[in-house]
Amino acid sequence: MKRPLTLLLSLLISVAGLAQIPANYYSRADGKAGYALKTALCAIITAGHNAVGYDNLWEVYKTTDVRPDGYLWDMYSDYTNYPIAKPSGNYNSEGDIPNREHSFPKSWWGGGKSVPYSDAMHVIPADAYVNNRRGNYPFGETSNPTYSSHGGFSKVGPCDAAIGYTGTVFEPNDEYKGDFARIYFYMATRYQNDIASWDSPMLAGNSDSVYTKWALTMLMRWAEQDPVSQKETDRNNAVHAAQGNRNPFVDFPGLEQYVWGSKRTTSFRLSDYTNPSGQPTDPTAPSAPVFSVEGGTVMQYTTLTITSPDDLPIFYSADGSEYVQVASPFHVALEADITVSAYCERDGLQSDTISHSFTVTPVEVPVDGVYELVTATTDLLPGAYYLIVNESAKTALGPASKDVRSSVGVSISEHTIDLNSQTTAGPTVLQLVESDGHYAFFVPSEQAYLALASDANSLKTTTDLVQGALWDVRFIGNNVEIINRQYTNRYICYNSSSPRFAAYKSTSRQQVVQLYRERQSQTGLNALGMDLRRDATPAYTIDGRRLSAGRPLSPGVYIIGGRKVVIK
Repeated sequence: MKRPLTLLLSLLISVAGLAQIPANYYSRADGKAGYALKTALCAIITAGHNAVGYDNLWEVYKTTDVRPDGYLWDMYSDYTNYPIAKPSGNYNSEGDIPNREHSFPKSWWGGGKSVPYSDAMHVIPADAYVNNRRGNYPFGETSNPTYSSHGGFSKVGPCDAAIGYTGTVFEPNDEYKGDFARIYFYMATRYQNDIASWDSPMLAGNSDSVYTKWALTMLMRWAEQDPVSQKETDRNNAVHAAQGNRNPFVDFPGLEQYVWGSKRTTSFRLSDYTNPSGQPTDPTAPSAPVFSVEGGTVMQYTTLTITSPDDLPIFYSADGSEYVQVASPFHVALEADITVSAYCERDGLQSDTISHSFTVTPVEVPVDGVYELVTATTDLLPGAYYLIVNESAKTALGPASKDVRSSVGVSISEHTIDLNSQTTAGPTVLQLVESDGHYAFFVPSEQAYLALASDANSLKTTTDLVQGALWDVRFIGNNVEIINRQYTNRYICYNSSSPRFAAYKSTSRQQVVQLYRERQSQTGLNALGMDLRRDATPAYTIDGRRLSAGRPLSPGVYIIGGRKVVIK
């Protein structure tokens, strides 16, 4: 139903008074999580929504879409300087006239002139010619556009294969990708009760996830890469004044993570809302620090990495202690139960403080077990135990000896080492850790990582996961090259002349090594009486992160029912 113009104008005049979210506006969503949160938000933003009418959108745009220079704000073109008034005439090229663009195409719901037809949250002013070239193509990304607006600002073309869609797409400019992502999150929420019957390459035909996997993945990435701007906040307030509802994904940056992403099982709390993507609510404040592990139960000696997205100093506190300044990234070995808090600071402005509590499960130092030769990167399972071996000398890497590692004799039969039958002190067992696409070798018996401290023939340890503790692992037949990330000319090799393991240059002609992994049960989870889906029995990664329900476990090592289980 169209609203009388006099009432509409009175609402527009009052927009200056709406500088923040009205008290108790989101109270019915407090404590909800996942799709239940989306349902609660749907009720909130539907109840207050009064359709302004399609003809009245030009009046709405006088407060919702005004650039600082007084012209119409156009998110499809950087070429236009339109006055904010209903246009007249025709268009033949970019820059002729603006029109009202359904950024969520109206054909997707059948084109009927129902509430979404004039919903100012998604019906935006845009250049008519660029809008026409967009048509009803879904949003996407294209590297080979068949059409580009002025300066390549917006593009139409075949979707990049990496996105997961093969049709033609419209790619908005990076500057507004987050804006459109949050508009689409709003549409999925506001029209939750209808959207399952709508048809689009981006829609999954349901009211929960709403979007297809490729579309949702892309929109979530856009929202993270293009945070909420002051322009969006101002527009949200102005639209609220005009039609009585708000976009919660603008009011709470990162809220989409609580519905579809990493926070799906975390309750939305108005009193202490934590922005999961670290985007600042105050656009002048620095971003909050990012934790590599977000609390919960972890294995002992798990390395927590805290990073400043703005590359600023981090202020760190453990168990309520006084904050100390540390450099980003900062690494903490989690040895006992602990609560970690951190914030960033720039020019006297502090970011939000992020706090996570960890319950630390002690690890057993392995002294036995059966180990088998591995020869492929698919055999690298974070959390599993390994030996570094030289088969020709029948020896394995052992305890520290000054600044190198000693050599311990082992019995090898058909590429198998049985430490259960070892009568003397055994070799050093290493636990594999993955970090940023590289690997580290944790020594449980020493509570430290194998590392290089300098460009020298040595092999020491460090308690921090520094660059010198990271390695690239490359297999060549039965042999393995373990290459240091900081000193890339150094490999872990065996010195047969002076039996020891150390980091040598390739020109040193030391002997190559092999990698052996502890044999794991291959009976699978079903043999343990558990389902292969995560909603059956709680499953944790080896670093203690609880996995969300609803998907099969991918290959790796997990803690399930208090037991370490390998999935191949």
